[in-house]
Amino acid sequence: MTKTSGPEFRKSAERHEQQPHVGGWSLEGRVALVTGATGGLGKAIVTELRERGADVYGVDIAGDAIFHADLSTAEGNRRMVSQVIETAGRLDILVLNAGCQFVAPLHEFPDAEWERVRSVALDGPFFALKAAWRELTKSPGGRVVVTASVSSFTAAVQKAAYTAAKHGVLGLVRVAAREGAAHGLTVNAVAPGWMDTGMLRGQLEGAAARKGISTDEVIAQMRAWQPGDRFVDVREVAATIGFLASPGASAINGVCLPIDLGATA
Repeated sequence: MTKTSGPEFRKSAERHEQQPHVGGWSLEGRVALVTGATGGLGKAIVTELRERGADVYGVDIAGDAIFHADLSTAEGNRRMVSQVIETAGRLDILVLNAGCQFVAPLHEFPDAEWERVRSVALDGPFFALKAAWRELTKSPGGRVVVTASVSSFTAAVQKAAYTAAKHGVLGLVRVAAREGAAHGLTVNAVAPGWMDTGMLRGQLEGAAARKGISTDEVIAQMRAWQPGDRFVDVREVAATIGFLASPGASAINGVCLPIDLGATA
């Protein structure tokens, strides 16, 4: 027999009543912070969240972001979060999109580059989550979305630091999702496939030299790896992030959604 009365049932009902309205995609009245906001994907995310009605604060180390911060350090992340909260008075949505890349064989990988890539891609999200945790869990409905990668599932040759960091991001997301669930906070990740962005373009010449082919041939290989023979559009990734940040995604927690046209299927 199912128990439908008593203290435990009342507590469950109270928790349900505290949850934000289920359904709907609007972010009207919500404050969002987006890191890595000046790159191709970052700009698309900022646009998507603003179109959904959010008040968006973009953060990057340089460029035309609203705030500038070194997101590889604990202090940089603390300052970033406090600046947004002081300016907007609250923080509801945290999108951790900052990243960097370095390509070299494992036995030649520079120690400094290992440290740099890992600190931005893995340490940064940890420090940001830690700094924003109290604000994000004040009331139900907080959202965190982290940009992972298909390299979170597979091994990318000559990308030891990036692959290791992106694998680590999934562990961080899962722990944060379990700990945040009691507060109505969801923490998820997206894993884009190849996108035609500045980060990809920066890798083309090196990849072409290693393979002894032209950059156009490298691009063709990247496209062909993904079913449909095309790049993932940054707007497709941004739209998924917008959904995960919305009330309609309130039951999705602790997952990483591949956005790779089925390449890792």
